[in-house]
Amino acid sequence: MLRSRAAVLVLPVLLLAACSGGSGGADATPTPATSVPAAWLDATTQGWSDSDAHGGSVPVLSGEPCVLTDEVTAHGATGSTDLSGWGPYGEDADAFRYLCEFRGDDLSAQLQLIRTTSASDGARTVELFLDQGTSTDQENDPTTVEVAGVDVHVNVRWYPKTAYGEVTALFHDEEAGALVQLEVTSLDEDALAAYTPEQAATDLLVQLGRA
Repeated sequence: MLRSRAAVLVLPVLLLAACSGGSGGADATPTPATSVPAAWLDATTQGWSDSDAHGGSVPVLSGEPCVLTDEVTAHGATGSTDLSGWGPYGEDADAFRYLCEFRGDDLSAQLQLIRTTSASDGARTVELFLDQGTSTDQENDPTTVEVAGVDVHVNVRWYPKTAYGEVTALFHDEEAGALVQLEVTSLDEDALAAYTPEQAATDLLVQLGRA
């Protein structure tokens, strides 16, 4: 089976470095959820110890179906699972990330669940996310918005040299000890401007509501 070892994701790489270091679709839009689905936590936790990435240093992705969902809807488009898999997160062997990449005619996206083993690691993840700065290679504009009574952190990123952008929404469920992140990529300038932080945050929480 085809596998790719991916050092993807800006957010988890930041924590690793610190430790060592409106929706579309045919169905009616569900109510945004304000917690990480228990089924997601159970499925990813059970699969982590037997995954190819367990004991390693980078995520290992394959063509296996995503255990979170078959589809993601964001930015008014829907994509199906392309790749999925687990990876370590920080230095604790019980902490992990689970990633699913989705592709559609008008969507390139990634959904990620991060399971931490301490409240401080979760808070540090949010802190690093909001502390992303701008450089000559990328312009970052992190902010926090409120949707359905909870805070969702959103970063709008633009790569001036290649003229494309991405929007990433991050939700921290402190009670569950988990974070979920939805990243929509390959956006041109007009698409990036049209995809507001509030819309990205809503897309993430609505995706949780579909579980």
